[in-house]
Amino acid sequence: MSRIVAWAVETPAGDAQATYDALIRGTAQPGVLSGELLPLLIRLGETALASAGGAPPELVLLATTKGDLPLWISSILATADGADHSDGPAGGPAWLAHRLAEAFGCPAYAVSGACASGPLALAEAGRVIAHGQARRVLVLGGDRLAPFVTDGFAGLKATDPRSCRPFAGDRGGTVLSETAAAIFIDNGVGPLYLQGWGQSLDAHHLTGPCRDGAGLVRACATACRDLADLRPGVVIAHGTATRANDEAEASAYAAWCPGVPITAWKDGLGHSLGASGLTEVALAAQAWVHNGGRLPGVHGSPRGGTMAPVNVLPAGGHVVSGPWLSTNAGFGGINGAVLLGALPAPKPSANASTAQVRLDARTDLACDEDHRLPRLTAREVTGDRDPSWGRMDRASRALVALGLRLGPWPAASAMVLVSTHGCAETDLAFERSRLAGQPDWQTFAYTLASAPLGEASIRLKLHGPGMALLGATDDQARESARRLLSEGAPAVFLARIETTLGGEGECAWAERLTLI
Repeated sequence: MSRIVAWAVETPAGDAQATYDALIRGTAQPGVLSGELLPLLIRLGETALASAGGAPPELVLLATTKGDLPLWISSILATADGADHSDGPAGGPAWLAHRLAEAFGCPAYAVSGACASGPLALAEAGRVIAHGQARRVLVLGGDRLAPFVTDGFAGLKATDPRSCRPFAGDRGGTVLSETAAAIFIDNGVGPLYLQGWGQSLDAHHLTGPCRDGAGLVRACATACRDLADLRPGVVIAHGTATRANDEAEASAYAAWCPGVPITAWKDGLGHSLGASGLTEVALAAQAWVHNGGRLPGVHGSPRGGTMAPVNVLPAGGHVVSGPWLSTNAGFGGINGAVLLGALPAPKPSANASTAQVRLDARTDLACDEDHRLPRLTAREVTGDRDPSWGRMDRASRALVALGLRLGPWPAASAMVLVSTHGCAETDLAFERSRLAGQPDWQTFAYTLASAPLGEASIRLKLHGPGMALLGATDDQARESARRLLSEGAPAVFLARIETTLGGEGECAWAERLTLI
């Protein structure tokens, strides 16, 4: 049934109700939170569980982009000097997931899709419950900032030192911030459900959205496919206030749901990376259940200046009818959307719940005598020269090479990338260049565990769902693939890629999975 039972939030404005009130009044301001991320996530999770009556979760999912970035950066610098971290350097998504599993006494892994991580994790939770693989799932979201990422966003000219003004004609970029959230979902009956979910890949550009918003439209349409008119009552937009993002979103909504009201809350919350979507859904739940369905509007001057006209809700509180759609997009062209409403999502068919997966093919890349994966030139992989190939990191090259070996693929195929170490190698390269006073902005684009998905979607021309599962086992990843297949993906490109800081444990393999 995917009922949203309880939630907890921490932002610079306070807890869920305090943050909601500040958004309504227009007094909320972006900022940072105190302390390390792990204790904060555990506390928020325990608060949500207590609100739900104390029943323990059977699965914990972590929505994050980089995890506890200050701790992660110090850990990869130490690991490069010889420290050992078998479950990934401390502070990273896989490390956090392992610690959360210990804290809550159940399996846990991170679901990462850059700034779309929130809806992707909620969708994963919805599928798990719908398929009867767990009765209770706790979804946590959080990211800590550090100069690593603030300098990186500034280098991409994606930030505005003044303020974040979603859909405003004079918007100049986003403001990075910190929030954290917990949402507890079970299979019971209640006032609010995950009524639908959708994911897609743009297959367009690693750091810029498809300007017509076509990829976002696919995610939204999938989330709303069981609505009679395919239209939500309102859209809680990603709204980062960058020129490209807001133009793409405006184009998507104007084409797909013209006239539907749009709101966005990063003017008061700032952009908290992978935590942003989960925080926005938790605040929407606070509005739906405890505040009469009054949604905060957009502060500032949101009208005008976008590629297409959109119906932006002004400042204050607004009651809108129908289900609410929350959307997010991330680097790599990753889109996610979840529909919140009074009706549960339709149950999967009996055949879908018991569908068996077929392994059509499997391939891997051999390591050299130093136990390291090859770097792979374009000529080695495609037999031709590619001027754009040189910018890719080893993980992206490996994923593209594996996909080409197993292709061709139906365009709507899904991709699931599994890893423990993620992009630690690329993170180390960027941090060293930054500390040397010569930050490599091209490398920064690859400091996301999900970046290989973006490159592979572009080069393999895939626009189905895509996500990285960090800290997941191979069996958990295959179950995730089976659920995606049962929802209509014609095939799943499942891969595990480990590029480590010391060379030991490196691997790259992939499977082509379909339903029997």
